[in-house]
Amino acid sequence: MARKLVHNITKIIIFAFIMSVVMLSVKVPDKYISQNLVKKLALFISGDVNSESMYDAYFYIDLATVILITSAIYFFTMKLFKKLRSK
Repeated sequence: MARKLVHNITKIIIFAFIMSVVMLSVKVPDKYISQNLVKKLALFISGDVNSESMYDAYFYIDLATVILITSAIYFFTMKLFKKLRSK
């Protein structure tokens, strides 16, 4: 039981490390997110396009992007670890 707990905690730490690296490498969402997309999402979320709703939309898109990239890297990293351990 303790071994499984340590294994799960290690996976969480690896995911958090990968996520922090991705967050630091992505930087500013203004550079890679279209302003038209942000306006549409802000209108969908709050029903109004103002600076606060646009910042919220930038945040949500940035968070979704970081989680998606992190999940992909984590998935392939775990597959690689599994292959290396099986040899």
